[in-house]
Amino acid sequence: MPTTTSILITASSTSSPSSSSSPVPAMVTIKREPPNASRPNLTRLVALFPREEEEEEEEEEVARCVVWRKKQTGKTLFVSSLQVSEKFRRRGIASKLLDEVERLVKESDALETVELTVNMWNANAIALYEKRGFKALEEADGDVVKKMIELAKDPLKMVQKRMTMDVVKI
Repeated sequence: MPTTTSILITASSTSSPSSSSSPVPAMVTIKREPPNASRPNLTRLVALFPREEEEEEEEEEVARCVVWRKKQTGKTLFVSSLQVSEKFRRRGIASKLLDEVERLVKESDALETVELTVNMWNANAIALYEKRGFKALEEADGDVVKKMIELAKDPLKMVQKRMTMDVVKI
C-alpha cells in the first residue's frame, strides 16, 4: 500500500540576491511508489516539493531513490540511486528518504541489513550515511587477479564505497 509522509523544510527564495524576503516554509512530501508487475521487488521513493508558479503539475520531484530486496538471501534491502536536486540539498530531504527506507525495513520481518553504495568522493553523503549508522564494508585481502576480474565486471567498484547497516527492530 502506498505511503505518504510530509515534512516541513525551509525553502530559500529564488528571487534576486538583493531581495530581503525571508525563507518561505514549504511542505515536502515523501511518496512511496508501489512496485510494478515487471519489477515486483523494486520500490521507488520520491520527495515532492510544491512548485512556486502555477504549472500543470503542482509538485516537483526534488529527490529520489530506489530500493529492492537482494535476491541472494532476501534478507538485505539495497538502496540505490539516492539523489537530491542540487538546489534542495542540505535541507534534510535525504534523511527523510532514509526515514522512509527504515519504515520499509520495519514493515518486513525478514530483513536483516540495509546496503548501499556511494561515490568515494561524496564526503557529505558518506557523513550522512555514517551518522545514520551505516559502516563501510571492508574489502578482504585476496588474490589480485580475482580482484582485477571483479573490477573488469563492475568498474564502479573502483570509485564507490559499499556501506551496510544492521537492522535493529524495536
